[in-house]
Amino acid sequence: MDTQRDIQRERLFYIDFLAFFCGQVARKDLVARFGISEPAATKDLSLYAETAPTMLEYDLRQRCYRYAGGTPHFEHDVGQALFSLSGERAIALDFEHAKRLPSSVQLSIKRQTPAGLVATLTRAIYQQREVSAKYFSLKRGAGERRLSPTAVVHDGLRWHVRCFDHNEERFKDYNLARFQEVVEGERSSVSAAQDPEWNAEVDVRLIAHPRSTHPETIQWDYDMGAEGMVARLRVCLVSYFLRHWHIDTTPNATKDPKEFQLFLKNREELLNSGVSSWVFDDDSESKNKVDNTAI
Repeated sequence: MDTQRDIQRERLFYIDFLAFFCGQVARKDLVARFGISEPAATKDLSLYAETAPTMLEYDLRQRCYRYAGGTPHFEHDVGQALFSLSGERAIALDFEHAKRLPSSVQLSIKRQTPAGLVATLTRAIYQQREVSAKYFSLKRGAGERRLSPTAVVHDGLRWHVRCFDHNEERFKDYNLARFQEVVEGERSSVSAAQDPEWNAEVDVRLIAHPRSTHPETIQWDYDMGAEGMVARLRVCLVSYFLRHWHIDTTPNATKDPKEFQLFLKNREELLNSGVSSWVFDDDSESKNKVDNTAI
């Protein structure tokens, strides 16, 4: 194995990744990520430009390379890319030589979103641009949307894009898998700083379910004492968190503790802090709920 060649290929992959998903790449990005010198970074960028001539164009004013609309030289896994952009995982070329334990992962039945579509959305976030999108909604079916993407959100199962909907004039979450087509538009005046539910944070207080036969088992599971635990979340993410962890949000802990091991202790506090009422369950099991997070 040619180790030096593999290391350089890793850097070329990173250039490809930044250009495609962020819309630009500069020497300083390579210096910061790999600890190489500026001349070495310049050499890598020149080699990449020769290897993938349709991917980059040089911006003299900003002294960086910008995405030129070409096809990426490397294949990118969308999930890995989004986790990397979110700061949750380090970007890597492949997993061929990673040390692994015998394991099995639950089968996913989610559709695979095209990397090019995702990259258009992530570039719009980085460059603060509007997009025109064809989107499938559970309420309205397929339709056109004029959106300003501002952030990405993972709910524990799938990815969403936080956007300002220019027709409805409000911020909403859009299920990434439901985008059919996305076209980059003009510069947007909207940013995440204007999203109140994104910027406001609340404390979600949890305890072992009061009706549990052995609350100490739940406390051990979640590494918490009898007093419970506190999770600090953005207001717009509370619904995802409660659903993902199967938390009983009823006023009087009426859910089955075998299915809902945790109980929300500060429901009223969250309601008073701006969390929408539809996020929470009533004691009546017959209530029909509508999930408004990802339309």
